[in-house]
Amino acid sequence: MDTLNLEQVLSLFDNSTLSELELSCPTYTIKLKRSSAEQSQARPSAPVAKVAAAPEKAAKAEDKTEIITSPIVGTFYLTPAPDAPPYVRVGSTVQAKDVLCTIEAMKLMNQLEADYACEIVEILAKPESMVEFGQPLFKVRRI
Repeated sequence: MDTLNLEQVLSLFDNSTLSELELSCPTYTIKLKRSSAEQSQARPSAPVAKVAAAPEKAAKAEDKTEIITSPIVGTFYLTPAPDAPPYVRVGSTVQAKDVLCTIEAMKLMNQLEADYACEIVEILAKPESMVEFGQPLFKVRRI
């Protein structure tokens, strides 16, 4: 990412309603987090090789489902290519490290992998739509 693009990303983040943003590339990761309504903070971190799912407990304790959220802002894809079958469907069983979806961010395709074995209960994001950091993507049940 060159300086101009980084300045554009910072400007877009400052003018957005996002509270956090994380962008990854092969050489580094940039995390932006608002410390107040007026300020934002950028902090580079170590390189990352993959994007991992961020599970959250669902509101209903008896439901035993969890939510996998988007780790980045980007375009959500359920298929690796337009004519390919989807990575997962409702009812699919996946193992840890299986790909759930692809999120395109700044022309980089980031595969979201399952952190644990689970069954897909519901797909919460619409394919080819923009998703935000922390937005629910999948409702799953651990197996």
